[in-house]
Parts: sequence; structure tokens; C-alpha cells
Amino acid sequence: MGPQPPSYRETVLLPVGWEDKEGNLHKEAEVRPVTGADELWIGMSPQYARHPNDLVYKTLLLSRTVTRLGPKTKLNPGDIGALHALDVRALEYAVYRLTYGEENLPEEDPSTPGG
Repeated sequence: MGPQPPSYRETVLLPVGWEDKEGNLHKEAEVRPVTGADELWIGMSPQYARHPNDLVYKTLLLSRTVTRLGPKTKLNPGDIGALHALDVRALEYAVYRLTYGEENLPEEDPSTPGG
């Protein structure tokens, strides 16, 4: 699959799952590709200005490109930060694949953090 238009949505099954306030576990999320507006918003965000690093960037990016987490459709960086690292990785790869295409996915390196 090559790059997808910004209106495209894909369902992602989370390996661990997100627990809502009632204690219900949700294993389904929905993502969309990255837009230029997403990157501009991150570049202008106070969080990224204070801490311009890869983890802040990825958290902010996922808070924009994850369009649904279980039944929740309004997400913020705190919601992404509360996810298990395996779920974050699954969401990252789905967004990356939709934005840049399957053939451009980075290879995983188990010797590096998150890699």
C-alpha cells in the first residue's frame, strides 16, 4: 500500500489496549495519515518548543493522527502518554505506513529504545 490521502482512516488493533475511566479495555483505535498542518502545529506547540525531542514529537503527532481510541474521539497528548509502549509503537507504524507507504517503513532495531 502506498501513501494515502489525509481523509483515509485505518483501524489498528492495539496489542495491549487502552483502559477507560470505567475500567473497560479497548483494543481498537483508528488513525489517519500525517498532514502538513499536523507538522506545523507540532512545530509551533509550546511543548515541542520547550522539549524539542523525538518522544515529544511522536506524542504530539499521535495526538493529532489517532482519530479514535476505543469510543473516545477527542484525544490529547496525555491520552497517548497513558498508552502502553507496544500500543504506541503499533499506532506509530500504522500512521507512518499510511503517510509514506509500506515500502518506506523503517526497519526495527531491537537494540535501540522503541526500535
